[in-house]
Amino acid sequence: MNHFLILFTLILSVLSAPVSSKTDAGNENQVYKFLDQKNADRLLLVGFTDRTIDSLKNTASPASYRQRGSYGSSTWSERVTRQLAADYGLEKLSEWPMTAVGVHCVVYRVADNVSVTEAIERLSKDDRVEVVQNMHVFKTRATMGNDPYYKLQTNLQQMQINEVHGRTTGKDIVIGLIDTGVDLEHPDLTGQISRNQNFAEDISASFSTDIHGTAVAGVMVAKKDNAKGIIGVAPNAKLIALKACWPDKTSDIEAVCNSFTLAFAVNTAIKAGVNILNMSLTGPEDPILALLLKKAIAKGIIVVAADTGSGNSSENFPASLKGVISVRSINKSITLAHSVSAPGDKVLTTLPHGTYDFISGSSIAAAEISGVIALLLELKPDLTGEQAQAILEKSKFALKDDSLTSVNADIAVKTLCESASCSAKMINFAKINPL
Repeated sequence: MNHFLILFTLILSVLSAPVSSKTDAGNENQVYKFLDQKNADRLLLVGFTDRTIDSLKNTASPASYRQRGSYGSSTWSERVTRQLAADYGLEKLSEWPMTAVGVHCVVYRVADNVSVTEAIERLSKDDRVEVVQNMHVFKTRATMGNDPYYKLQTNLQQMQINEVHGRTTGKDIVIGLIDTGVDLEHPDLTGQISRNQNFAEDISASFSTDIHGTAVAGVMVAKKDNAKGIIGVAPNAKLIALKACWPDKTSDIEAVCNSFTLAFAVNTAIKAGVNILNMSLTGPEDPILALLLKKAIAKGIIVVAADTGSGNSSENFPASLKGVISVRSINKSITLAHSVSAPGDKVLTTLPHGTYDFISGSSIAAAEISGVIALLLELKPDLTGEQAQAILEKSKFALKDDSLTSVNADIAVKTLCESASCSAKMINFAKINPL
């Protein structure tokens, strides 16, 4: 799909503004229809290549793409989406170009008197359509602890994070956090978020009061040596916080996302050029998200996702996608052959309003691994996802219970410097402290 890149080049100027999920008319009730999970079972995502790409290459200017809210769509693609709606009796709720892969996407609602399965089957046979799928629901993977005054970060001790902070802290590495919002004013997170955006603002305008994203962010990048709170695994890395999930309840750590908001966030992360993409969430296999994530991996972005540990393949995407580093909590069973493990039980981290608490789940374990990869990337910026996976697997360290293992950051760093060139201080360290 190399020719898809032409679209991105030509319309970059009109896509530089923040993305909005509003429809052409800005109808908030319509928007709510595809953000409210109660409607998810009647929604479809349809994608197709915009055929005006070839003509734009030689004859058209970026103005040929019309600004719709804060994104652009061609008149040709809009005509196709209207025709599809008319031909199949669908209600068009929103549309947008996924610039990273050159595919135009549209959200339709299937009428109550029409079979969703039948609609998908008919659309899949239409020559105008390349991808058609249900609107999938994804969920974050973390739970609150019940011991808020315990102040030891045992997860850092288990992974021997402090042993490597004298050599690498994730400096100049950018992690794309696709999650709920993050407390931007938290004492341990101020200045750690280089950019933030809310793709679910029409259903959840909150950002800094969201629990799950704040907790995951603290695990990865909480400040070091600021005489406050906790230490993140990669305290000198920066985050781009992209809110694609929203809490079921305002004060709830559990959150949901859907294919639409996640696609926007992944597309934005790719365009932003993040080094790592952390997705502490799980859901069913999703063709459109798979298309975007494969593009991210092909561009050298290392994608990390939570493994439920449940053994249910229908809820283990994107961790199940080839090339994604799957992470489970050390107290969960192995469900994916390529999965690695990290502490995920009662991990002390940041919460909104400048507070802290203990959080458990594979969401936290995935964040820890994203942090470790940031440490490795500072030492070897061209580290690939495949290389990172191999190093993480070699760094597995048996805990007190020999049946449980966790990634060990100190071993991971030493393994990296045995197999590849590191910075000068790391080469010297490897000589002084051979494995």
